[in-house]
Amino acid sequence: MTVSQNGAAKSHSPPMSAQETSVCEDEIDLRNYFRIILKRKYFIALASVLPALAFGLIVFLWPGFYKVTYIYDVDISAKQYRILLDRFYCSENLDKIITRLKESGLDEYAQSLAQTATDKHLKKLVNFEISPLSAGAATPSKAATPERLLKTQEGTDTLLAMTIVGKPGKDMQKISLIIRDSLENVIPIYSVKQELSETIAGLRTRMAGIEQGGFALVIELEGKKATLLKLKNLKPQDFNEIPTNITLQFSDMAANSTYLPLAYQIQAVESGIINLEENIKTNQDQYNYCKDLLWLNEKILEQISNKTSLHYTIQEFHSFLTAAVDSYESNQLTGYLNAYITKTENMISMNVPLVEKPKIYSVPRGTVRKTLLAFVVLLIAATVAAFAAEGAWKNRAHTAKEAS
Repeated sequence: MTVSQNGAAKSHSPPMSAQETSVCEDEIDLRNYFRIILKRKYFIALASVLPALAFGLIVFLWPGFYKVTYIYDVDISAKQYRILLDRFYCSENLDKIITRLKESGLDEYAQSLAQTATDKHLKKLVNFEISPLSAGAATPSKAATPERLLKTQEGTDTLLAMTIVGKPGKDMQKISLIIRDSLENVIPIYSVKQELSETIAGLRTRMAGIEQGGFALVIELEGKKATLLKLKNLKPQDFNEIPTNITLQFSDMAANSTYLPLAYQIQAVESGIINLEENIKTNQDQYNYCKDLLWLNEKILEQISNKTSLHYTIQEFHSFLTAAVDSYESNQLTGYLNAYITKTENMISMNVPLVEKPKIYSVPRGTVRKTLLAFVVLLIAATVAAFAAEGAWKNRAHTAKEAS
C-alpha cells in the first residue's frame, strides 16, 4: 500500500514550468560546452597559440618602416598652408618626385608613391603638420628681436613639419633628400608663378588707370588752353575805375582766380597749364615704366611656364634672373631685376629646415598588439572548429547507431 502511494505520488507530481525547463537546458548546454572545450583543449591551444606566435615572429622579422621629420620655421597662414598641400600633392609634382626616385634607383618607393589610391594612403608616406611656435620653443637667436617675440606671443609664428615614411632604412636618406628637394626648391616655383600672374594683372590695372587719368588730364589741359586764349583776347579794364577800398580773401586761390585782375588770371591759368603738362608727362613716364615692367614680368612668367612641367628649381630660376640683368641697359629694369634677385635669394635662404640632418627613426611595429589580436581571432576560430568537429562526430555516431 505504501509503495503504491509513493508511485501515485511520483506519477502525479506537478510538471516543470517552461522557465525551469529553459534554465535546466541552459545549464546542460553550458556543461556540454565546457566539456567540449576540455576535450579539445590541445587542439584549441595548438590551433591558436602556435599560429599567433608564428605571426608575431613574422611581424617582428619583416622589414619595418622608418621615418624622418624636417621642421621649418615659416610664416604661413591657414590659406597658404592649404595651397602648399595642394601644390605638393598635385599630380604634376608627384610625377616629378617619382621620376627622380626612379632615376636614383629607388623603384620600390617610387612604385609605392605611384600606387597610392587615396589621399589618406598618400599622407601615410609624406605628411605635413603645422603648429604654432610657442615662446619656449623658439631659439634664443630668433626670439631675441622684439618683432619675432611679438609674432610668437600672438601665435602668428608657426612651425611646418614634413614627415617622410618609407623602407628600407638604408634608402631613407636618399628618399628624404629627393622629397625635401621638391618642397624647398620646386614648390617655390609655383609660388613665384602665382605672384608673377598677380603682378602682371596689377600692372595692367594700373596702366588702365593711368590711361584713364591721362585722358582726363588732356581734356582739362585743352580747356585751360582755350580759357587762356580767351583771357588774352579780353581788353584790360582801367584800374582807376576799380574801388581801392575792397579787400579779397581766398582760401583757395586756384579755385577763385576769376576774381583776380585779368593779368593775374592769365598768370594763374598759365601756371595751371604748366602743372597739367607736367602731370601728363609724369603719367606718361609712369605708363611707360609700367609697360616695361609688364613686358619684363611676362617674359619671366614665360620662362617659368615653359619649365614648370620639368624639374625646374628656384636655384635655376635665380640663375636665369642673374644672367638676364646684364642684357638690359635700362637702369629702371636693372634695378627692378636686382630687387627681384634679392627677394629670390631671401626665399632660398629662408626655405631650409631648422635641423639639416634630422635623425631617422624606426616606426613602431606594434608586434605585441598585433600578436594578441591574432591570438584572439585564432582562439575564436579554433573554438568554433572544435564545436563543429564535436557535432560532426556525434552525428556520425548517431547515424552508425541507427544503422546497426
